[in-house]
Amino acid sequence: MHRASLARRILRNKGIPLLIVLVVLVVVTMVISSGVVDGQPVTALFVRGFMAKGNLLNIFYGLVIQCILLCGVALTLIGGNIDLSVSGQATLGSMAFALMLQRFPQLPWVVALVTALLLRACFGIANTLLVGKLSIPSFIATIGMASIYRGLCNVLRQGENVQINRADLRALMETRIFGRFPLTFLVAIAFVIIYSFILSRTTFGRNIFLVGGNKQAARLSGVNTDRIVAILFINNGVLAVLGGVLWSSAVRLASPTAIVSSEPGFSVISASVLGGVSFGGGAGTLGSPFVALLLLSVFSNMLTVVGIQPYWNVFAQGLILVIALIIGFIGERRRQNALIGANP
Repeated sequence: MHRASLARRILRNKGIPLLIVLVVLVVVTMVISSGVVDGQPVTALFVRGFMAKGNLLNIFYGLVIQCILLCGVALTLIGGNIDLSVSGQATLGSMAFALMLQRFPQLPWVVALVTALLLRACFGIANTLLVGKLSIPSFIATIGMASIYRGLCNVLRQGENVQINRADLRALMETRIFGRFPLTFLVAIAFVIIYSFILSRTTFGRNIFLVGGNKQAARLSGVNTDRIVAILFINNGVLAVLGGVLWSSAVRLASPTAIVSSEPGFSVISASVLGGVSFGGGAGTLGSPFVALLLLSVFSNMLTVVGIQPYWNVFAQGLILVIALIIGFIGERRRQNALIGANP
């Protein structure tokens, strides 16, 4: 009986099965990519293929923007909305940041970053008005805003890249802990921890669950639902710009197409749903989606290091997103049925 109860708890916590799959996938990828099967020494497991220093750095730098986006996207989903414009927001913010550094060489990069974040906070009001005041479904509203952000990026530079060559900023991006972990990656992990605390341990976090679970009931209980929605969308935009700036600074250029083409927002949405965030709002955490995000990143990298053509990588990402949406839909239906059964 005790074993059955423990098994149910493990299965109920989606982070544990995801973590098991992640460990297995890492081990399999290490073995295949290291060449041990073809006669390389066992030490190659830790220095070649997947575990090569350059490959791990690529994974960590890619996770920086995704982890930061996760903090905004997951909270927005739990709050009952979705923002499909985060990739466009990240691109526009990084372009504005790079242009300020280019046109004002003496401007401290911190000032340029704060200015870009404030600019994006102003744009966040647009999503708030469309969804909160005009009651346009967030799915439709944010798709439209995504096109606007992408268009503005191309208008600013007619499709050209902007170089980021500040020595102090480059030194910060190249700072590594223990030689393998970029400082920015650890900063992104800190964001996940802080937002996990906000979501689970604060009144604001509880209000997010209330608004996502039943907006009308939350309003009747005294929660200012419009303010919660506004904060979530503005927070989402600010985090998107921060993630975009960190990513662009790491690769030393801001591109109107690079972030948009890689669509980190879709990966984050997939990870959120796979990690148990309800697509209908009102349920979820950040811990399990973070593990799911690591899993998706390792899986994508595995396809690359074992020599599979990148076209299949795009196909696999789309397939995982569809599977995640199906899982989220089934979970939401079960949750609704359980609530109906508990309140006949």
